[in-house]
Formats: sequence, C-alpha cells, structure tokens
Amino acid sequence: MRLKLQHVTRFTYPAAVHDNHNEVRLMPINDERQTCTDFWLATSPLAHVFFYNLPTGRVHHFNVRPEHTQLSITATSRVITQPGDPIADLPFGSPGLTFYDSDIIREDFAEYLMPTARVPEGLPLDEIIRIARAAVEGEDTPSFVLSLNRVLHRILSYRKGATDVDTPLNEVIDTREGVCQDFAHLMLAICRRLGIPARYMSGYLHTAGSTRQGLDHLGGDAESELKQLGLIRPASEGLEMNTPHELVDGDAMHAWVECLLPDGRWHGFDPTNCIVVNDAYVRVHYGRDYGDVPPTRGVYAGPQAHKLEVSVTITEDAG
Repeated sequence: MRLKLQHVTRFTYPAAVHDNHNEVRLMPINDERQTCTDFWLATSPLAHVFFYNLPTGRVHHFNVRPEHTQLSITATSRVITQPGDPIADLPFGSPGLTFYDSDIIREDFAEYLMPTARVPEGLPLDEIIRIARAAVEGEDTPSFVLSLNRVLHRILSYRKGATDVDTPLNEVIDTREGVCQDFAHLMLAICRRLGIPARYMSGYLHTAGSTRQGLDHLGGDAESELKQLGLIRPASEGLEMNTPHELVDGDAMHAWVECLLPDGRWHGFDPTNCIVVNDAYVRVHYGRDYGDVPPTRGVYAGPQAHKLEVSVTITEDAG
C-alpha cells in the first residue's frame, strides 16, 4: 500500500518564548515491512533541522532561538507498506511459553521484559490472563496473544481524553477506559508478566485501508464470563465505544504492541482495534513504553502554559 501522511503539530504560547529546543520522532522506519520513500520536516519559525539514528528509528532535532509565540512542526511522509496475510504469518503450533525459558532470550530482550514507569509490576492481571487462556484451545503463544488482543478489546472502552500520558495503568484498569497507549501498555504488562518480550510501537493507522478480519469474536464462554465478572464496561452516553464497525485513531498517531513469538520474529497486535497489524499500519518508532517514543519532546525558556494542537492526514498515494 502506498500512503502519504501529513502530521502537523502546533504549539501556541501565552507570551513570547525563546531557545525552544525540540526532538521529533515522526519519520517512518525502513525495514522489510515498509519503505519510507520521502520525508520532509518543516518548522515555523524556520529552523535548521538535524537528526541522529537510533536502532529504534530516526530522531530529528532543532532549536528556535528568537522569540516567538507559536511553533508549527509539519512532517510529511510517503511510505510503501508490504502486503501479506499477518494471521497466516503467525507461527501457530509452535512451542508455548517454554520458548521463553532460554537464558539467551531473556538476556537479549531484557529491556522488553522489565517493568517501566508506565508498565509497572504488581498490577491485578490474573483474571485477564486466565480468561485469555480459557478462550483458546492449545498452548501455543500466537493463539494466546490473539486471544489477549480480543479480551483487551472487550474489557477496555476507547474514549478520547479519558487519560493522559501520565495516567497510571492501575487507574485505567479500574475505570476500564482509555486511549490507544493505555491498551498498549496493558498488553505489554501482561505479556511481560508471562515472560513474552513485548515492545511499544508508535505509528499510524490508515483506517480506510484496514478491517478487523473477524478477530473480535471470543471463543468458548469467555464473553459471558467477562460479563459475569463485570469486566465489560457497558456503553454510556458520550462514550466512544470500540464497536465492530468502527476503527479508531486514524486522525492521530496510534500505538500498538509487537510481541516476540517463537519463530524469533516480532509480530504486531492492536488491542484498541482488535487487529493483527497489517499493511494499513505505518511503523515510526518503538521502545519500552510511550516514554521512549513521544512524537515531540522539548524545552524552552518562557511561560510554562501552552496550547497543543495536532492533526494527522493519511491518504492513499498514487505514487
């Protein structure tokens, strides 16, 4: 799929600021799954943009020294994503969690197994894990992760503004509502609890080019058990429920999870939308949690208060 993306970030300050230094993580990565053919980053006021590369993606940075009351950052990308069948690509029938008992696995992927500030230890996850296991037959890891993807999609409700980047995951579990980063953080916590290396992926979803592939159906008695335990939050007025016909986060950056499966490869799962990641997704940066991959991060001299506006446009590109 050929996609064109435009991501506009606008900061407005109540009084003049200066020495505004920013890091930007908005350039799609290049790998066997996608190719970023073009990328432009423009700022207003105009600034000289530099970059450095990390294993997790490219980071651009710039500094606006003169006084200004508004800063606009426009990132434009063209990306080609590779088609395929992400479900058929999963290594069904592979060993269960015994694959992760290897010292080599635990050492090589230690950073994606350890707790973080946003994905802490000690969360009440046992019921979710039990139901996800009960909803599938067999012990293979891909089947469990697929089931977990479905269960999280059912127990959390998507609502813009329900949380912010610093909302504790315990609070998300209690209220059972949040945004894509909360779905991703909860899935990370469960996978890491079980010893499955899992990383946070930041990017984009072209909602017009993706479907759920019928993956939101829970097997066995899992659906009724979730209801009996009160784990499915009922719809209420003003709540944007993640229904089978609606995909979310097409107008902003999106977040999902990549799990290391027993074939030794990373596979993407989106619990917000109950999708196995396909060619409608554009991968930008990955890390241990959101704190490693914020689209923009900066410091400046001036009043602390500011207004942030973000808009994302994704269209299919004729080439």
